[in-house]
Amino acid sequence: MEEPLYIELAQKFAGMIDKGVYKAGDKLPSLRSIHKERNISIGTVLQAFNHLQDLGLITAQEKSGYFVSYRPMQEMALPQTIPLSLSDEAVHIDKLIRKLHKEDAGKSFVSFANALPDHRLLPFNAIKRVIQQISRDTSGSYLSMEEAGGNMALREAIARRAFTWGGTLRADELIITNGATEALNLCLRAVTRPGDTILIQEPCYFGILQSLEFLGLKAVAIPCHSDGGVELADIEHACSRMDIKACVLVSNFNNPTGATMGSEKKKQIAGLAARCRIPVIEDDMYGDVFFDQGRPDTIKSYDRQGWVMLCNSFSKTILPGFQIGWCAPGRFGYEVTRFKSMNTVATNNFTQRVLRELLASGVYDRHLQQFRKELYKNLLRTTMLIEQHFPEGTRLTRPRGGIVLWIELPRGIDSVKVQDAAIAQGIGIAPGEIFAARRGYRNYIRVSYCTQWSAGTEKALARLGAICRSFLV
Repeated sequence: MEEPLYIELAQKFAGMIDKGVYKAGDKLPSLRSIHKERNISIGTVLQAFNHLQDLGLITAQEKSGYFVSYRPMQEMALPQTIPLSLSDEAVHIDKLIRKLHKEDAGKSFVSFANALPDHRLLPFNAIKRVIQQISRDTSGSYLSMEEAGGNMALREAIARRAFTWGGTLRADELIITNGATEALNLCLRAVTRPGDTILIQEPCYFGILQSLEFLGLKAVAIPCHSDGGVELADIEHACSRMDIKACVLVSNFNNPTGATMGSEKKKQIAGLAARCRIPVIEDDMYGDVFFDQGRPDTIKSYDRQGWVMLCNSFSKTILPGFQIGWCAPGRFGYEVTRFKSMNTVATNNFTQRVLRELLASGVYDRHLQQFRKELYKNLLRTTMLIEQHFPEGTRLTRPRGGIVLWIELPRGIDSVKVQDAAIAQGIGIAPGEIFAARRGYRNYIRVSYCTQWSAGTEKALARLGAICRSFLV
């Protein structure tokens, strides 16, 4: 019995992938081009590609096409998390971060420590044209000071984007901030007082820990698992045993683990916040940087009573130097606006108008399509090199979005010493202990893949693997 045509076509592509004709991250021909060249119906080609997806050989990216997935020779295990241990502790992370080596700015230095997009991956010409367009406004209105809440046209543009993650926001519910850090600090100040205890996930972005230290807050950490984020039971247990004033959670592509919560868990957390009357401050910095078919939803998507305070920014996607963020603080809007007025008065008028035009003109969405494609290719390449060059026993995350990988090295390897040795060889990494209030994760490192790829990038990863192997006890 003959194989169906779509199976035959799928097998041809599978063979080409096995032989390396199509490598990890390569884009396959479009459905339409195969239809024209081989006189095969688009439906049959689609069946073949769906079959290849089921085999894990390719993956689809929204509005970009189909790409070859990297198939590891032996899939690395996921990094482990430190078990739950309920205790509230003062946070002392700032000195540890400040004493880290400053990276060399030379051309030969390769940094995997910086979790900001490489400027070469950004739409420079389009941004420049918009800046010129705004500056030609003869009224000079961009020289005036904005209101504390921010430019209304920009807030309207952001509110419309809530549709992509299943949310319903009004422009007057949003507050434009100087980056996501200010958004987080304003939300924390609105619902806490110095000495209060905040629930966080661990490992978590060190900037969150710095905010807690700056505001004099204590932290209770619950584990953030690489394959699903925090567990609802851990949140409930902590809130029943401790006097938790607020929770700070990352629902999508957590930095550093890349973990994403499922929709049902997000819905349950929103319900818990309302039921226990505990504010949840949600950081969704990387929500737009997804590699699957669609943008993930948020905890805020299921917030009906205003207990979820959503924070976001455009620093990780298109304008890192402009530092424009925003928050949707729910029932705490008055308090957040008041603190914003007292803190920085308002966010830069000109840069808000530039961002608004990038959103309204479609530049941002077109950029995201290409940006996500490049990052996904970088992820596959980075994963492949780590599997080839890092010590046996290394564990590695498999994120479906974001810009960082979380790596657990074999026990006995000190990531701070690895960092020292790496910097001496022109390589930057982030050691694991800066991502934990309890100073754990000493044999972990975070590696970003948001730089423009080059032969130097590949050589640096190979050298980094050799450095890690040299520290094996």
